[in-house]
Amino acid sequence: MSPKRRVVITGIGALSAAGIGYEPLWQSALAGRSRIRELTDFSSDGSPVKIGGEARDFKAEEFVQSRKSLKLMSRDIQLAVAASTLAIRDSAIRLEETDRTRAGITLAAGLINTELEELALGIKKSFDSEGRFQMKRFGRDGIQALYPLWLLKYLPNMPACHISILHGLKGPSNTLMTSSTGAIQAVGEACHVIEREDADWMLAGASDSKINAVGLSRLHLLGILSKKNHTPGKVYRPFDRARDGIVVGEGAAIFVLEERQHALKRGARIYGEVLGFSAKAHSEVESLRQALEESERAPKDIHFIHANGSGVPEEDIFEAESFTRVFGSGIDQIPVTATKSVTGHLIDASGAPELCLGLLALQNGVLPPVVNLEEPDPRCPLRFVKGKAAAVEAHTFLLHTFGLGAESAALVVGKNGN
Repeated sequence: MSPKRRVVITGIGALSAAGIGYEPLWQSALAGRSRIRELTDFSSDGSPVKIGGEARDFKAEEFVQSRKSLKLMSRDIQLAVAASTLAIRDSAIRLEETDRTRAGITLAAGLINTELEELALGIKKSFDSEGRFQMKRFGRDGIQALYPLWLLKYLPNMPACHISILHGLKGPSNTLMTSSTGAIQAVGEACHVIEREDADWMLAGASDSKINAVGLSRLHLLGILSKKNHTPGKVYRPFDRARDGIVVGEGAAIFVLEERQHALKRGARIYGEVLGFSAKAHSEVESLRQALEESERAPKDIHFIHANGSGVPEEDIFEAESFTRVFGSGIDQIPVTATKSVTGHLIDASGAPELCLGLLALQNGVLPPVVNLEEPDPRCPLRFVKGKAAAVEAHTFLLHTFGLGAESAALVVGKNGN
């Protein structure tokens, strides 16, 4: 039996409230600076949600030249296409020199929210004579009032489709819908594609934008959003006593994954090697343990942890308890960070910017702090990096994500593919 093919990460493309590319994200995280601000992209008058991590610097036309194509792209698709372009540029892979039948994509996606102005065209046609909304009328008359290709903007598999077409990728293509663990699962699944020799390199990651009236309304109804709006940069506080929920962000992070020899042959820069991956429903402990087992690393071999740190009080407590169960007394020796308070919670793309920051921490030997963590919850007794960035001598780290549907995913990453 031939040895398992090794998979390394050679390209990073990121967009977030911090800016375009991974460098502004890294600098914001290192400085402990939250990029959450008052919302500007739509009117929040009358809304209980007034702050978020908007990607204000993002201009889709800088990445998509065709106006016709832009008309068929929701913001989620635009962000994904841009991130894929940045990732390929960063990897220095020459598309024209690679066998694109051996290149594919695995992306995570969620429910892409319709812009309210577009949906209103159909809703106006759906009221009866007494002014009551009728679903049957919407199905019969309302849909007819919408833009003819409206649905193509909002299908979850469309980000992967657009990216495959743009870059001419002809290998495996897949879309995952597993809530906030999706980005890490996409990376894990892309690794499996390469390991079983169905591709030599893959794009993997996620994009999401819930900063619109429909998206924020749905999350507000779930009761998980922070109710504080007074000081935007200080509100989001994972693991802190004063935390009261999530603050939504938008953005994308996509990675180039390659079979190690394929990467070495072309002289690629290697950010890290994926050593182990696991995803489980309703079992954070098992996903952590299985990822470690697949990586052939013991808990003592993990040099730092990038936690999910959602800021939902009970989720943070449960996550800290899971780490303690897996790492035992050794958890006191492992520095822990969580960075959602830099960008906001990217919901279905959650985990993607965290992987980006974990890789950069591994490369640079410095770990960003948990922004706004002032008084850690005593029920989360972890060795948090707080206040300022900390030097770390690391060869291996663990990334953990936890989804809104109780899905858990963990990834173990080693340095430089050595």
